Amino acid sequence: MDRLAREAQTSARTRSRGQPKEDVAAAVRKALVETIFRAQLVLRINALTQEFIDREVLIDGALSAHLGLAVHAGSGQPNDKGPIGLVPVRDLLFARVTELHAFETARASVQRKHLDGATALFPAAVREWAEQRTRSETLAVTAFRIAELDGFDPPPPDDEATFDARVAQLVADHVEPARSKAYYEVGDGRRGLSLAVAWLRPKTAPTAAGHLP
Repeated sequence: MDRLAREAQTSARTRSRGQPKEDVAAAVRKALVETIFRAQLVLRINALTQEFIDREVLIDGALSAHLGLAVHAGSGQPNDKGPIGLVPVRDLLFARVTELHAFETARASVQRKHLDGATALFPAAVREWAEQRTRSETLAVTAFRIAELDGFDPPPPDDEATFDARVAQLVADHVEPARSKAYYEVGDGRRGLSLAVAWLRPKTAPTAAGHLP
């Protein structure tokens, strides 16, 4: 990070040669913030992606077990004493695939806007993500096919507005913490705190029912 900061400062001073001292200082600060932000963003992308994969492995394992129990029980709907029914398991699996696609779309949007389209994921994470996508989609399709053969109605269509809203939220979850850290690194703690609060406020605001989301 120190090396990146030094290179950003040197480059900014070179580009600003001959300009007033105040303009040079502003250009150096801007270059520092942008460079540290991108470095923090790469780390943030990899951290969030790994957390997502680790979580989905556990969720897939649990839902796979419930799918097996639901098929064995031979009932599409849950009951008080039996396992989760086939239809609810299928819908949960499709919901997880939708979340995976939203996360992937958000990450691609962030990389396109802030990293010139470069892939931020480390090679191992790229492989893990592809494997997880295959597992999640295969499990969802399997549940869909079983439910279809049993004569159950297909899951409801995707809600595009809800999907787009979730993508926007995930984009903010990637970008805003990295931007906040960048300002902290250059000594502007007030700006960093302001960004962090703005990002966190929607997550802690009470819902219409008076509960936290």
